[in-house]
Amino acid sequence: MGVLFTMSFPYQDSALSPEERARDLLSRMTPREKLMQMCLRTNIAQDFDPDRFDADYPDGLGATYSTIRLCAADINRMQKHMLERTRLGIPMLMMSESLHGFFCDGATVYPQALGLGATFDPALLERISTAIGKQVRGMGVAETFAPNLDLSQDPRWGRVEENYGEDPYLTARMGVSYVKGLQSQGVAACPKHYVAHGAPQAGINIGPVHAGERELRETMLKPFAAAFTEGGAMSVMPAYSELDGVPVHANRFLVTDILRGELGFEGWSVSDWGAVGMLHHNHRVARNALEAGRMALHAGIDMEAPSQFGFTDALLEAALRGEVDMGEIDQAVYRILLGKFRLGLFENPYAADGIEERLNPPEARALALQAALESCVLLKNDGVLPLKPDAGRIALIGPGAALTQLGDYCAPSAMERAVTIREAMARRAGDRLVYEKGTSISFENGDGIERAVRAAQGADVVVLALADSSSSYGALRWGDDNVTGNPVTTCGEGYDMHTLKFPGAQQTLFERVAAVGKPLVLLMMTGRPYELTEADRLASAIMQVWYPGQEGGEAVAQLLFGEANPSGRTPISFPRSVGHIPCYYNHKPTAMGHYHHSGSYGEPGRDYVFSAPGALFPFGHGLSYTTFEYADLTIRQTGATAFEASVTVRNAGGRAGDEVVLMFLRDLVCRITPFVRQLRGFRRVTLQPGESARVVFPIGFDDLSFINERMKPEVEPGEFEAQIGGLTAVFEVKAQ
Repeated sequence: MGVLFTMSFPYQDSALSPEERARDLLSRMTPREKLMQMCLRTNIAQDFDPDRFDADYPDGLGATYSTIRLCAADINRMQKHMLERTRLGIPMLMMSESLHGFFCDGATVYPQALGLGATFDPALLERISTAIGKQVRGMGVAETFAPNLDLSQDPRWGRVEENYGEDPYLTARMGVSYVKGLQSQGVAACPKHYVAHGAPQAGINIGPVHAGERELRETMLKPFAAAFTEGGAMSVMPAYSELDGVPVHANRFLVTDILRGELGFEGWSVSDWGAVGMLHHNHRVARNALEAGRMALHAGIDMEAPSQFGFTDALLEAALRGEVDMGEIDQAVYRILLGKFRLGLFENPYAADGIEERLNPPEARALALQAALESCVLLKNDGVLPLKPDAGRIALIGPGAALTQLGDYCAPSAMERAVTIREAMARRAGDRLVYEKGTSISFENGDGIERAVRAAQGADVVVLALADSSSSYGALRWGDDNVTGNPVTTCGEGYDMHTLKFPGAQQTLFERVAAVGKPLVLLMMTGRPYELTEADRLASAIMQVWYPGQEGGEAVAQLLFGEANPSGRTPISFPRSVGHIPCYYNHKPTAMGHYHHSGSYGEPGRDYVFSAPGALFPFGHGLSYTTFEYADLTIRQTGATAFEASVTVRNAGGRAGDEVVLMFLRDLVCRITPFVRQLRGFRRVTLQPGESARVVFPIGFDDLSFINERMKPEVEPGEFEAQIGGLTAVFEVKAQ
């Protein structure tokens, strides 16, 4: 047992600045106390035993991490011991996850991040992250590993679901909102995975990323830059992957020169799980653990997780011998201590009384429902939706109908309370609804497909809910477990796909049900875009519902029956097939062409022989039950490199709805090849039938700039084109 902590030093004085307190505390620490601040261990708070802790960690510990079964009493017991019974009274950083809800039993689960990106609603996301932060801080957790600001550029990659989409501007705006909301509640946001993690070779997780510095700065870096410079994110988690041959965890240029030097980041960095060890085991750039630790420390990694590999006594002894820069250790520890002081942990690291009963309040459930409604994207509709009151008999089929998939990074218990599509539709359709599962995620279940076909034959309309699953919760497995009933995991971290066909037997289920010939509404409850080329031909309507969160079933039913109007937009392009990858909208002019299919033979090799190269459903696509018209696009100059674009949007249909107004810019000629277009503004507007709104977008230097030969942003004089709602307008930036 430690001794009662009764010392009185300047770092204990809350009237001093966090910087003064951190410097004073650092000066009083032994070398090994410093080293242990750079270490994280998992689940220390669970059943906290002070005697065992003192024996295992006599020099303290910097942080711990727990998810799912968090206990406020355990956390408080741990932190009380840290403050009152350790030599210097340094609290631990209690860390967890909050990708689309607090990763804790009982906490509200919102739509997965890709679905949140489909809302194009940063204000809603800030309200959601504020609610998440309130739950997180109430439990005594001071840092979560969110948001994920990678770009989802390859749908084969299982982690596309964790990001806000393929576009850097959309991801930046959503990321800034998430950071601000979370940190308003006293929780440090930790954006990940800095940087270039989202385009792994072949779509395989942790694969090498092939990109030059210009591409990095023009696309992948922008969301992170915004999170730090605008959002003020307090922490960061670097990426597992390598960029142009250098692992990020060993890349001082990325983690120190750009992140801290150019972007001014002052917070602390936490390694991804085992990433320091990967410098030796996987990347093969370090000969041993000491070398891996030295490389990571020099690059700018402050804390190693989840165990010691490189940040060990061997590293400390090398520093004491002068073989490792002790100043780099002091700098890392200072950043960690500064963060703890800025978070107020020395005064209050505790969980709130009764927090477990307040993890899923009514206001959070209402936010989850609103987010689900805004996230669902109506990809196709030939008039079958919304379902009419006299639609007759409805066959609801598929593995997504009676089990709501929630996505990775949420507690398994949430699936038990999540509203299902079957439950919500039954409340509306009653006896008119007939349900058949058809298949599991991957395999046929006896005569399930035959029963589903018979249900479709006897129905007036068919709703087919296909699904994939990210419900691995860290237990790697492939294939349905017919003993326990656990579904196959087909998406999420570590689950990458070589095909975008419907998972497993669901492809057969779709083909057989579609062949019945009844009006078919296809619902896709998935964490990635799947190949919908055949579905686009055979289905009457297609709605992408992503992983819609705990209120998702209710939201889908409201949209199907016309109680709500679809308004989501695709945050990621839907390729026609896996052979069409890469398939993102903001490509270079020579990346796609249509010479052969248009009848022009000016240049060969600019098209596929049997298919057009473009997306089936491009970025920003989404239908509504009403019609919106655009008119009077004008551009007004307000400064040397400042303009204002405005357009009138009118609801020309017969029902109220939300329109997501997107503004794209195109540099018509540039000495560095320009993108065909880039998103530079978006606005969600609600309009009643016949109502109009004038939507205005500012255009500034950052919107017009490109990365020049010196890797700096520059605006080149010349013509630009604004594109909004099918309208275009050309304006000129003149030489100064």
